[in-house]
Amino acid sequence: MCARVSSRVLSGLLLLLCAGCGGSAGGAERFELYHLETAIGRPGADGELRCGPPRAACPGVLALHPRRSVRYEVLADPGLEEDGIDRAGIAADGELVMIPLTAEGTAAFGRLTREVARYGGRDQGWHHIAVVVGDEIVAFPEVDFDQFPNGIPNAPSLQLTTGSAAEARDLVQRLRDG
Repeated sequence: MCARVSSRVLSGLLLLLCAGCGGSAGGAERFELYHLETAIGRPGADGELRCGPPRAACPGVLALHPRRSVRYEVLADPGLEEDGIDRAGIAADGELVMIPLTAEGTAAFGRLTREVARYGGRDQGWHHIAVVVGDEIVAFPEVDFDQFPNGIPNAPSLQLTTGSAAEARDLVQRLRDG
């Protein structure tokens, strides 16, 4: 399985890549979005979050296919938490997973992407959103501060592209209630 991170924004919806989103069976897993550079620590051996096989890329890891799991410490609260998504509306269409946002989730996503874009503009470097499902960073797309200097307001949903239809169904299973 190959993971590539996409930063394309289509019709106001952030398109995230989540190839190889493995997970556990049964029950909904937590869903959170973080400003990667300010809220998530550097890769190491300890921390609340993980990334690694089968993931092809992990934040801050130069090796394209890490041979072991990498851990990350959480340094700040998430910018969007699971109460910002409509779990009942989560669906897959082929390799695409659609995650509808609640009104509060749309507002939180707008605030988070504005923060990420402004930090990126200030630093003149890419800043990213860490997408967390369970305890796993499944994607970390950048927010293009030139194209979206004020973030991405009013996004009704998130779209994650997986490596296969089976991976998309697995991610939906991880995120939906029961």
